[in-house]
Amino acid sequence: MLNWIGLATEFVFIFALIGLAQLLWRGGLVDSTVSRKIVHIGVSHWWLMAMYFHDGVVFAAVGPVVFIVLNYYSHRTRLFEAMEDEAARTNLGTIYFPVSLLLLVLLSYVGPMPAYVAGIGILTLGYGDGLASLVGRAARSPVVYLLGGRKSLAGTLTMFLASAVMAALFTYFAHPSRGGVLAAAIVPALITAVAATVVEFATPYGVDNITVPILTALFYNGVFA
Repeated sequence: MLNWIGLATEFVFIFALIGLAQLLWRGGLVDSTVSRKIVHIGVSHWWLMAMYFHDGVVFAAVGPVVFIVLNYYSHRTRLFEAMEDEAARTNLGTIYFPVSLLLLVLLSYVGPMPAYVAGIGILTLGYGDGLASLVGRAARSPVVYLLGGRKSLAGTLTMFLASAVMAALFTYFAHPSRGGVLAAAIVPALITAVAATVVEFATPYGVDNITVPILTALFYNGVFA
């Protein structure tokens, strides 16, 4: 029963989030970039619901599979206009996001990765990449060139800080041996944040919706889990 309640809760939450972003965008309260990031950051919380409600891969995979199909349809038809990129119709980031969710579901529910580690990857993508884009656009800051990438310094620092916070929270609350000890969570969080920031910096626009969560989670799982 809890699995079914979880599915209903997750779909209501995500559609409400998309609806809110749509209303804000159509009302002129936010532009398309902000509306997309509202959805981007908000949807990352799906993982927390999945961890709580789902005890098997089948139910956990339903949401990501459905939204791979829906987001592809929206990309082609502009069904959810508030989450589409007006400037880059070739950007498939909205499709890559649920693909990442599905891959991490498989890695954590079937494979060897703990669910909390996958959560680090997804929430790092949500808050790190999402806030970095907003802060980088709003702040006047120098431009950083690294590994063939070009990012604002403010956005890069935001990515690092948000990633560190997400890794620290999951480590503190869920790590089997480091949990409950703040000092023991800091080093893994900072090192993981460096890795996530480098990955985001070096990845082409849109594709980071796959590389950031997957590679960040794999890095943490290989080094600290």
